[in-house]
Amino acid sequence: MTTPASKSEQFNRLPCALVWNSFHGRAATQGVIMRKSIAREQGFTLVEIMVVVLIIGILVSLALPSWMNARARAQTRTCVTNLRQIHQAKEMYALATRTSNGASVNMSDLVPNYLQAEPFCPAGGGAPYTVNPIGTPPTCPTGLPGHTFDWNGN
Repeated sequence: MTTPASKSEQFNRLPCALVWNSFHGRAATQGVIMRKSIAREQGFTLVEIMVVVLIIGILVSLALPSWMNARARAQTRTCVTNLRQIHQAKEMYALATRTSNGASVNMSDLVPNYLQAEPFCPAGGGAPYTVNPIGTPPTCPTGLPGHTFDWNGN
């Protein structure tokens, strides 16, 4: 006489076509716990793509103004640094040539000996700085606020 098989043994004897994995990873016979799901075509829906584009647009609209402000601040700092270097080169030129305040100086007097190259304002589009006479600070060709240099430390 044979012993009655347990439920797990009976389950294991079912044909493979009738057994598939359920949502929780347990094996079940077809139609007992849940029905076989219809395979969905792979890809994104239009709504999903539009949500992603919207999120990217919001992030760009938040980041772009701060990036533009950072760029303008960097240009201002570079311009002030260039103006400071021109002023220091003028002072060294005046000491070397024993020139007094008010004497005119050209960029050609400063470039080979006191400056490596003629500096340009990054916001000016390549326009050269105005050197001005000795004793007066150089000026930026753009005239933008903040693109000024005052030797008094301002």
